[in-house]
Amino acid sequence: ELQALKTLRIGENELTGVIPTELGNLRALTSLQLYVNQFTGQIPSELGELQALKTLSFHGNELTGAIPTELGNLRALTWLQLYCISVLHIRILSQTANNKLTSIVPTELGNLLALTKLEMRINQLTGAVPSELGHLQGMTDLYLSFNQLAGKVPTELGKLQSLIRLFLHVNDLTGSIPPEFVNLQALESLYLNGNEMTGTLPTELGKLQAMKYLSLDHSEFTGVVPTELGSLQALITLHLGNNNLTGPIPSELGKLKALKTLSMYQNQLTGAVPSELGHLQALETLSLCKYN
Repeated sequence: ELQALKTLRIGENELTGVIPTELGNLRALTSLQLYVNQFTGQIPSELGELQALKTLSFHGNELTGAIPTELGNLRALTWLQLYCISVLHIRILSQTANNKLTSIVPTELGNLLALTKLEMRINQLTGAVPSELGHLQGMTDLYLSFNQLAGKVPTELGKLQSLIRLFLHVNDLTGSIPPEFVNLQALESLYLNGNEMTGTLPTELGKLQAMKYLSLDHSEFTGVVPTELGSLQALITLHLGNNNLTGPIPSELGKLKALKTLSMYQNQLTGAVPSELGHLQALETLSLCKYN
């Protein structure tokens, strides 16, 4: 009945039960934050009526079921948080409250043109990453990691020129890294590790000058390590371990003055370790286990 209510923040309590469908009547609401409680059941489809809503946060509950397609009606939404919280950065999440949202990522989310942050990591989402997410030109953060998403990474994500952080790690994704990613000039973090992706590492990655964190380990990439990666002067972390990469370690990696972590273990790399790596004065971790 609080028709004038604009902000409802009741996160980090111990609230239980289902989320009331009646919240869909609060048409003036711009921020709805229900995070870190013990809510169960499904996300009410009635929340799709909240046309003024800008922030919607459910993370850290015990929600189940499908993500309502009606959320695609929230055209003013800028931030959507549906992930669970984990103390451990692995799939074993029993120590904390977990959302267990199932089914697919709704294609209707591609209608949320005001959206800047979409966080849906650590659920049980299946199906493909919707190509419609490529419509979200203002997107800066896309978190879909720790799910069961399959299929190829959509080339349409290469249209997200405002994207800063892209986390798709620990899913069941296949195929190669889209060369269209060369358009992501604002990208600072790219995490594709822990999938079943194949193909060679695109030389175009060397053109992403804002890149700080590049994690491509625990996949099935082949071919050589591109010398172009030596152009990423802002790079802090480079994880390429546990793939099927061959050939020598590029001496050009010695140009990465900001690099703190270089991990290339369990590949099929050959040749001498480049003396140029001795120029990496900021380097804290170097992992070349099982180097040939």
